[in-house]
Amino acid sequence: MTPLKLLALIVTVLLAVQPITAIPHKKPSRQKPHKENKPKSSTTSKSSTNSSILTGEHPTQKLSEDVPQAHGLALNWTTSVSTLTINRNARFNDGVAVLTSTVNTIQFFGRLAAVAYCDFVNTFTCGSYCNGFPGTVIVKTFNTPKTSTIGYIARNDGSKAIYVTYRGSSNLVNFIYDLQFSFDDYSPAKNGARVHSGFLASYRDARDIVYNTVVDQMAKHPGYTLYMIGHSLGSAVAVLQTLDFYNNAGYNNRNMIIYTFGQPRIGNPAFASYVDSLGLSFHRTINQNDIVPHVPPMLFGYKHHTSETWIEDSQGDVVLCSTVEDSSCSNSVIPWTTSPSPKIFAEPDLR
Repeated sequence: MTPLKLLALIVTVLLAVQPITAIPHKKPSRQKPHKENKPKSSTTSKSSTNSSILTGEHPTQKLSEDVPQAHGLALNWTTSVSTLTINRNARFNDGVAVLTSTVNTIQFFGRLAAVAYCDFVNTFTCGSYCNGFPGTVIVKTFNTPKTSTIGYIARNDGSKAIYVTYRGSSNLVNFIYDLQFSFDDYSPAKNGARVHSGFLASYRDARDIVYNTVVDQMAKHPGYTLYMIGHSLGSAVAVLQTLDFYNNAGYNNRNMIIYTFGQPRIGNPAFASYVDSLGLSFHRTINQNDIVPHVPPMLFGYKHHTSETWIEDSQGDVVLCSTVEDSSCSNSVIPWTTSPSPKIFAEPDLR
């Protein structure tokens, strides 16, 4: 390890272990606006405040409430920051307004990410987080033995949707362990792509359970859309599993969409280029100055893929960012050890 990389490692560890304090957020000065093609907005079914998720088709092991998974990068996910109200007047980073439906979609999938932290198996008992998804059936839950990769697979026949959601982690010991930032080759890309070894291990540990269940469900329910969802570490796993479905099941942007929240960098620039080349529908949301999307550092050879949606401040201003590692979006602020719960990506009254 070079002295420069060692210094960056020490700084990152110090950020990880410092006490959490309220950091005043100063809005960064805007750079010259980017020209871009506006992404198409997604739509979801309307929420219901008095519905609950139905019992499962395939009873599986019980998920422990709020227990993080290993190889984690989500610090202090249970620490609430100020109540977040997502501004309906969202915009692209060239100042153009974003449709309200786009913001609603972020909230909808943020709630599904939060559900992964609930304690359930055959019945869904997670209070208000389970409302708003009428007709959704839990197909399978999983909690793997080696890396404790945790999540659930669900289906909604009314929306013709299958959801795969991965939980994040809050284990500081594993966070420091992962600061080794070691790479493994990502052979499907065949372009020199490499990915974080811990993320790859978590994906592989749950791969057969998730892959076989989803392929079975998609075959039984033609015309359904697969939604891959993750928070923090779970975001990295969701992306890797998405690529698996693309390469081995033939799913593409016509029947698969990905929503992640607080996603860390997963691989090197070759991996990011490979992901972007596939034409898949990625939606990567970052909340304010969350540290997790800024690790592993670019200095260590990591790079994000597109595309970033940045919740800019505590007023909930949403910016859709036009370029990879956009210096006018979350890269414009100093990241601190505030890794928000997926609950605050959802709705203001769900904490």
